[in-house]
Amino acid sequence: MSFCRERVIAAPPVPLGPAAVALIALLSTGLPAVADEPPVHRWREVWAGADVSADVWLLYSGVTIAPWSHIHGEGWRVRAVGGYGRYRYEGDRSPAPGQAAARRTSFDAETGFADLLVGYLMRFGPLTAKSFVGASVIGHDIQPFDEDNLVIGDDFGVKSIVELWLNIGNDAWGSLDVTWSSAHETRSARTRIGYRVLPMLSIGLEGGLNIDAQGDCDLGLKKTEACKEQLDHLPLGEAEDVSLLDYARVGTFVRYEWAGGEVSLSGGALGGSFKHDISTDVAPYVTVNVLAQF
Repeated sequence: MSFCRERVIAAPPVPLGPAAVALIALLSTGLPAVADEPPVHRWREVWAGADVSADVWLLYSGVTIAPWSHIHGEGWRVRAVGGYGRYRYEGDRSPAPGQAAARRTSFDAETGFADLLVGYLMRFGPLTAKSFVGASVIGHDIQPFDEDNLVIGDDFGVKSIVELWLNIGNDAWGSLDVTWSSAHETRSARTRIGYRVLPMLSIGLEGGLNIDAQGDCDLGLKKTEACKEQLDHLPLGEAEDVSLLDYARVGTFVRYEWAGGEVSLSGGALGGSFKHDISTDVAPYVTVNVLAQF
C-alpha cells in the first residue's frame, strides 16, 4: 500500500494591524503554557473486581496509598482490601443413623476476607517489585455444618504478598503475584504474560493457583490427625485422584490502560477449588477488574 502526502500551498502573508498585534501579545502573556503545568502526582489507587464461576462468586475492592511518593515510585505504601462471596459444593459424608452407605450432601457457604498491609516498592531496571506484610482475617460460614471441612469459621493471621512486573521490550510484559496467609493456611499465585497490540491495549494468557488447609489435606501434603480422620471413609486409592489441577485456573485476558487507571476482562476454565471432595470438576470463569489512580 502506498501513501501520498497532500501538498499544502501557502497563502501570502496578511499584514496585521496594531490592534491585532496587541491582542496576540495579550493572549500570549495571559495564558499559561501547557508545558509549564506541573505533572499529575497520583499517590492513591483504588480498584474493584468480580470473579464468577459455576458455583462460586466473589466481589472485592481495595485501596493503596503511597503517602510519600508517586503510586508508581519507589517507597512505602499502605494497602487495605476486603471481599465477600458465596459458593456451593457437594461431598460424601458419614452415613446417617440407620443407613449403611455414605450420604451425598450439598453445602452452601459464605466467605469474606479483609487485609491491612504495609509494603514497599522497588525498581530494578525493567523489573518492578512490591512486597507487603500485615494482618488478615478469612471466614467461611458453611450450612449445614460440614464436620469434614477443615476450612470453616473465622481465622486471623499474618499475610504477606510479593508482586512482580517485568517489561519485556517495548511491546510485551509479564507479572507474577504470590500471596500467603496463616489464616486457614491460604495461598495463591497468579501469573500473566501480555502483548501490547496497541500502546494502550494488551492481550495475553493467565494462570492461577488457590489452595488452603483443606487443599493440603486433599492433596496429601499434610498428614495431620484431622486429615486422616477425614479421609478414613474414602475408598482406597480415591484420595490419590486429587491433583493441583483441582485448584488451578487458566485463561486469556484483555487489558486496556490509560494514564490514570486500567480495566481488564479475563475468562477461562478452573478446577474445583471449592469442591472439597475427591472429584475433579472443571468449570468456566469470568473475572473483571477496574482500577483508578488519583
